[in-house]
Amino acid sequence: MRQAKLEPLHAAALVSTGSLVIYLPIYLAFYGTRLARLPLAEITVQAIFQGVLVTIVSLLLYGRAVAILGASGGAAFGALVPALSALFAIPLLGEWPNEADWVGIVLISAGAYLASGGPLPSWKPSRAVSTDTLGE
Repeated sequence: MRQAKLEPLHAAALVSTGSLVIYLPIYLAFYGTRLARLPLAEITVQAIFQGVLVTIVSLLLYGRAVAILGASGGAAFGALVPALSALFAIPLLGEWPNEADWVGIVLISAGAYLASGGPLPSWKPSRAVSTDTLGE
């Protein structure tokens, strides 16, 4: 986005419009008759949710994250989507991850942390303070 000198809103508009131009004709060719039978209220809810909330808001926030964290740092957080989805499923759906899922959550989280440039702990041995130099 920086090289193309695009603002996050313009990038979101380009991605959304490009997706519409590519995906809509294919969808209409395969499922157009089904779409025509749906109530307008259902189509409107999905258009608002998928077209505004998911697409535009997420792209704007992603563009802002890239602007703040840099390209590699911002991209690292995209990998957290499966881990966060699994964690949000606990309170929202009452579904708990199994042991393999927890391992994946930890590995994904650690990888995103490292890829975003988070500091590593230092493993320097601590020096003991001599008691005879404290009061002097």
